Amino acid sequence: MPVMQRQHNHSFFQQHEQHVYVKNDYPYVKIQLQPKPEKTFNKFPIETDNKLPIETDHDFSLEGKQVSEAEYWEKYYTDTPYEWNNGVLEVKPMSDFRANLLSLWFKNLLMEYRNVQNNFQEITLEIGFQMRLKTGKKIRKPDIGFVGPDSLQMKEHECTYPGIFDLCVEFLSDSRPSEVRRDTKEKLREYEEAGVKEYFILDRNEAHTAFYRLKNKKYEKLDPPDGVIQSEVLKGFQFRIDHLYSRPDFDDLMHDPVYQHYVKLDKQQLAAEKKKLAAEKKKLAAEKKRADEQMKIAEAENKRAELYRQKLAELGINL
Repeated sequence: MPVMQRQHNHSFFQQHEQHVYVKNDYPYVKIQLQPKPEKTFNKFPIETDNKLPIETDHDFSLEGKQVSEAEYWEKYYTDTPYEWNNGVLEVKPMSDFRANLLSLWFKNLLMEYRNVQNNFQEITLEIGFQMRLKTGKKIRKPDIGFVGPDSLQMKEHECTYPGIFDLCVEFLSDSRPSEVRRDTKEKLREYEEAGVKEYFILDRNEAHTAFYRLKNKKYEKLDPPDGVIQSEVLKGFQFRIDHLYSRPDFDDLMHDPVYQHYVKLDKQQLAAEKKKLAAEKKKLAAEKKRADEQMKIAEAENKRAELYRQKLAELGINL
């Protein structure tokens, strides 16, 4: 699969070093206007006498190239699409428009969940983590990684996650069999051994979409009869599998019991308030109607009483 080349102005980065921050659980990029000490990656410092900016404008077509771990951290980790598999570069393939639509819908659903639960870190921006496995070291960059409130939290200055993600999400690219095998077989084994609690594979073509949860150090494939995936890492986050492909509007989802507790809560609250006001208005109208009817009855009774008084007065009977 072709991979897009990138051009960088290294003089700019030399003057204004770029850092990734996580603030209020939202990852974002902040440009620091004063020189900063040389970056280090968690537990893996780069020792080099070369103070020049690291070159990253190669052709990004080095799949299978053998490089040392130190060389990977120095040249290929930042601003490249490469992961590192025990000494070998593996390229993360580009997605297509259908995969982009799937990714956007899923991430927007996560944003709705974040409005209710914000006690977890969502880590993207090609931030990776290292696994020490029986088959060697691996450095993977999941499309989305999640860290729960009870796990090691990523700090603002860090460029790699120093622990193991609680949940990894990969948006599968199946342009080549090797890409399918990597996400559905190799990473599945790696994440299982490393202790990633949940692993979601989202395939734009549906064929390889799968959800796994770690139980007794082994992955169990989730296949709920109602088609609803419920995450244990992200408490309360759940979704219908078929909605990944139909991608319904969230204004419709807020009426679905699967999503009601976290999707469009502001609109739900507004709708509930409008419904409450309408009910109160209806109640007031009913009360006014009853009061008007009672007033009419009282007026009619007063009129009849006055008529009887007049008749009795004509008969010479005064009450």
